[in-house]
Amino acid sequence: MARSFRISRNAQENKETGLSVDSRQSGGRFFEKDGKPNIHFKGIPFYKKVSVYQLMLKIPAWKFLMIVGLAYLIVNLLFASLFFFIGVEQLVGMEQTTVSGKFWEAFFFSAQTLTTVGYGHLYPSSLTANAIASIEALTGLLMFALATGLMYGRFSQPKPFLMYSDIALLSPFKEGHALMFRFAPYKNHFLTNVEVKVTAVLKIADEKGNKKNNFYSLTLELSKANTLISNWTIVHPIDEKSPFYQFTKKDFDEAEVELLVFVTGYDEEYANNVVSRGSYLHNEFVYGAKFDMMYAPSSDMQSTLLHLDKINNHHPETLPVDLQP
Repeated sequence: MARSFRISRNAQENKETGLSVDSRQSGGRFFEKDGKPNIHFKGIPFYKKVSVYQLMLKIPAWKFLMIVGLAYLIVNLLFASLFFFIGVEQLVGMEQTTVSGKFWEAFFFSAQTLTTVGYGHLYPSSLTANAIASIEALTGLLMFALATGLMYGRFSQPKPFLMYSDIALLSPFKEGHALMFRFAPYKNHFLTNVEVKVTAVLKIADEKGNKKNNFYSLTLELSKANTLISNWTIVHPIDEKSPFYQFTKKDFDEAEVELLVFVTGYDEEYANNVVSRGSYLHNEFVYGAKFDMMYAPSSDMQSTLLHLDKINNHHPETLPVDLQP
């Protein structure tokens, strides 16, 4: 089936994306909404394709603390079971008489040994018990060194902390129209020397009807900023240089358009460059709309308030062309 749209000859094709050209070899969007690549590894064991270090740095804080807490609990249960197995009579100072009481007393002795607290109420009296206690003390040192390194890595890892709008808009712009989306910083630190690049992915059928991914670099009204302290609306004018020139909504859908967003900037606090990615599919476009203002002066007119909860707020606007024939 022949396609109903044509790509402008002035559109700038991008052949350096590193992404697959044959659409039959890829499924869905290239990047998730949060910027993570939409790819899953197969053909190797699970332990080879997962970096535990990277995983522990990227998971949410509550999951990280839960894993650390579970590891601490499991190790103490393991060593408490070993002490119980060799006989709790080899721990001098045991006061409990019931089986459960003796186990839990061994458990808390394990916790004291693992953390090198050593209250002195209980202590090992045999060679076997001393050997287990020595191994546990070494295990505790290694565990806390590992946990400390991971905690430092999580705190020191540079992050962009950017919030993207969930939608992209086709809005009136100057004498024509443009494709727009926006993002804003949501933490109390800001980026400098910020640069934005946007690549459009279009699935275009050849003469045999086979669809291929075509990549185009989108020209932006403004692609660089000295600093980013508020929201930034990225504007791609749809003119003769745009691959979307004379596109209708049907054409966007037929080409299964995806926008790949790449934002880089320098974080002065971390003294390092940070990178953020985003993605918009054609079904996340809103036609004939414009973003509402996100910021306003404070009541005393001494500062500016940025309302991050309004990042998706928009209102209808009449386009100068009909995109929905």
